[in-house]
Amino acid sequence: MVRGQGAPADDWRDERWLVPGRTPRSDLVGLWQAVLWADGYLARSRVDCAYDTATVRATRVWQSNHGLSADGIVGPVTYGSAGRRLALLPPWTVYRGEVRDLPFRRGRGGAYEIYDAGHFRVLRLDRATLTLCRSR
Repeated sequence: MVRGQGAPADDWRDERWLVPGRTPRSDLVGLWQAVLWADGYLARSRVDCAYDTATVRATRVWQSNHGLSADGIVGPVTYGSAGRRLALLPPWTVYRGEVRDLPFRRGRGGAYEIYDAGHFRVLRLDRATLTLCRSR
């Protein structure tokens, strides 16, 4: 599960790396795609939990525009840069995107949850469980 505690800015630094050609579908990929969507780099229809060519391309542009190495790998530096935009707005943890905000809830043990199909769902590292990801 994606987890966080305390100040949100470092919540994502220790998540699994997303590497082009080696990253399986998962809610974590969906989280990153949602960040790209919130910042205006990826269409909502492209959020499908697959680290595909369109997502890698959007990631490289995002990285370049944020002064990072545009390698398409989402690791501690890229997560850390995005994480600086996380803010606590109780009861939410919100990613303050360039275009739109993206709300999350930190549930039991700090697990990140997102509202999905009428209830909160924990974001999984190992599989795609979100409704919009399962339907594709």
